[in-house]
Amino acid sequence: MTNPYGQPQQPYGQPGYGAPSGGQPMPYGQQPYGQQQPYGAPQYGQQAPFGQPGYGGGPGAPGDLNAIKEYKGWAIGCIFLMWILAIFAIIKSNEVRTFKMQGNYAMAQQASQTTKTLCLIATIFGGVVYALAIVLVIVGIVAATEVHTHYCTGYYC
Repeated sequence: MTNPYGQPQQPYGQPGYGAPSGGQPMPYGQQPYGQQQPYGAPQYGQQAPFGQPGYGGGPGAPGDLNAIKEYKGWAIGCIFLMWILAIFAIIKSNEVRTFKMQGNYAMAQQASQTTKTLCLIATIFGGVVYALAIVLVIVGIVAATEVHTHYCTGYYC
């Protein structure tokens, strides 16, 4: 038998072509015995690992990579508030990602907490400094408008 392109068609039972060797088509989603499952899917007879992303562990389950936050955006934003702490926060944020990729969730959680603490300190300190700067500018403007000029009666004053 030939296909529309004039090439001979492979008979049933050949890997990857048509129905399995029994002649009966497989139900949708099932594969003949011995064929490999798609990447990431549990093999036949194996239980899905507990807590792995996408296997019903849910957000916040042990081993869920999304449960440990990196706070990278907050750390980058802190550059405008207190740059020295922001640099350390960015470094710690990168460590969170590294530890998560290595599977060291305890160290990733600790680095995440340190990043959050550094960002919080930088935000509070930077907010206080900016508020103080605004108050000083206002006081300076008010003080400058109340400066009394010196009137002189002579030619050179």
